[in-house]
Amino acid sequence: MSDSYKPPIRILRFSLIIVILAIIVLLQVFTGFWSGPNWTFLIGSALIVLLAFLNFIEKIDNAHSSRFTFFMFIAMFVCYFADLLMAGVHYIIPGETLINGVIFFLTGHVIYLLALRNRSPLFLRKESPKLIRRNLLVWFAGMVFLFVLFFLTLYNPANMVISIGLVLYGIFLTSSLVFSITKWFDDFPQIFSLCLIFGFLLFFISDYILGYKILMDSGFLSGIEAVGITYLLGQMIIHLSPMIGSE
Repeated sequence: MSDSYKPPIRILRFSLIIVILAIIVLLQVFTGFWSGPNWTFLIGSALIVLLAFLNFIEKIDNAHSSRFTFFMFIAMFVCYFADLLMAGVHYIIPGETLINGVIFFLTGHVIYLLALRNRSPLFLRKESPKLIRRNLLVWFAGMVFLFVLFFLTLYNPANMVISIGLVLYGIFLTSSLVFSITKWFDDFPQIFSLCLIFGFLLFFISDYILGYKILMDSGFLSGIEAVGITYLLGQMIIHLSPMIGSE
């Protein structure tokens, strides 16, 4: 890409970030405003897709960064489609907003894992044995944390199908967080790693809140758009990472 196009792209990205942050504030202001799909939230999610696309366009001439930003863009696009399914805007399995959404969010996390695979656990082939052992240990610790948290706070024997589905989804969600954590122990820029870690942590918190509402207490954090705010903020921070350093 010609360098003359980069300043306008950067200006547009910073403008998008300001608008997304404003939408995150508006989510709380307009709590309960929409009788159907929450279009404030969906617009915010769509703008993050655009942010991810601009990241890819800017890095398109860099072989390593373009692969990373391409997979990040595709993952965010799939997550946005999942948002539409969860909101009931579209259906694949009629009437099953949760199942539709979980399937596509799981797909999105698989693509996030492909973006994060460089020097991360489970995908290592030619790295040093020490790096492989360390990363696998971090991944195993993440899985232990997930299962302990699930069985202590979310497990609902009366709703086994959803319980099993959410814990399977949680494996991929937690793996995305773990892959980002492994970047911290490697030679990646620290601010890049922090964006990934904090972003995926907020994503994890958002889905945990949603899971708790579904399985345990539908009134949990009622009156607060906790799911939407943590989700949008997490996704936005994840897609800040290519702006301040990449693979």
